[in-house]
Amino acid sequence: MSKDFWQKIKKPIIGLAPMDGYTDSAYRRVCKELNPEIVTYTEFTAAIGLKYGAKKLKEKLYFERKEKPIIAQIFGKDTDSFIKAAQLCEEMGFDGIDLNMGCPSKKVVKSEQGVALRKKPDLAFKLIEAVAKNVGLPVSVKTRLGLNDAHDLLEFALGAEQAGADMICVHARTFKEPYKVPAHWEPVYELKKHLKIPVLGNGGIVSLEDGMKKLGDLDGFLIGQASIGNPWVFLPEKQQPQTFEEKIPMIKKHAQMLLELRGEKYGSHHIRKLLLAYVKNIPNAKSYRLRLVQVESLEEIYEVLDEIAEDIL
Repeated sequence: MSKDFWQKIKKPIIGLAPMDGYTDSAYRRVCKELNPEIVTYTEFTAAIGLKYGAKKLKEKLYFERKEKPIIAQIFGKDTDSFIKAAQLCEEMGFDGIDLNMGCPSKKVVKSEQGVALRKKPDLAFKLIEAVAKNVGLPVSVKTRLGLNDAHDLLEFALGAEQAGADMICVHARTFKEPYKVPAHWEPVYELKKHLKIPVLGNGGIVSLEDGMKKLGDLDGFLIGQASIGNPWVFLPEKQQPQTFEEKIPMIKKHAQMLLELRGEKYGSHHIRKLLLAYVKNIPNAKSYRLRLVQVESLEEIYEVLDEIAEDIL
C-alpha cells in the first residue's frame, strides 16, 4: 500500500472507528458486508506487546482480505516498540498504521499513552516520525480536540503533519468530556483549513446521513458508538431493516463468525454484550437480556433470537 493511500482513496472516506472490545474481525466483516466501501480499523493494540511477540495481541490483529482496506491501530509511548509493531503490521498485510493519541481510558492515560501524549507533543511527533520513516505504509493519527479544550489542536496537527502523518482523525470531544457530551465539530472544520493532509472527523455521528451533514469540507468521517448493536448504520436510512426480524439473520451471522474466531466458550461470553446492544430497543427487551447474558453456545443464541422473532410478530 502506497504512502498516498489517504490522498487517493475515494472521498468522502467513511469508516468504522476503532473500538477496543468491539471492532474485531467478526464485527468488521459484518460492517463490510453491509457497506463494502467503508474503511475498517482494528481494536487498538499495545505496541510493546507486539514488539515482544505476545500471541494474544497478534491474534487481536487477525483479519481476512474481505475486511480491506484495513488499518492497524497501535498505541504506546516509545519509538522502538512503535517501529517493531508497525513493521509487524506491514508484514501482516495491513493497508495503514494508525497511532492512537486519543484514548481517554484512565489506565492508558495513567501510563502516559493515548491522549496523554498530547501533554508531550515532542514525544508524539518523535513517535510519528519513527514509524513514518521505518514502514512503507501510510501513517495516520487519531486524537481528540485536546485535554481540556482545543487551544493546541492546530499546533499539534501541524506538528504531526510535519513529522510524517499522512492523515489525522479528530474525535470532536476533549479528554475531559464523556461520550454523552455533544461533539464539537467547529475546531475540526477550522483545522482542515490549515493542513495539506486529509482530515477526518469522529464523534456523535448517528447515521450516514448525519455524517454527511457534519462532513463540511472534511475528507471523511468515522462512525463508532452508534454502530454498536446497529451495524446497519453504515447503510442509508432507506435501506435499513425496518423490523427486528429482518435483523436476525445478520445477528446470527455475527455470532457464528465471532464464535468461530474466538472459540465457543470465550466467543459466547464475548457476544453477550453485543447481543444486549442488538435487542436494546425491542419490546420486552429486559426479559430477553436476562437470557442473553447467560448464553453458552451458538445453539442457545439462535434459540433466544428465534423466540424473540416469534414473540414480536
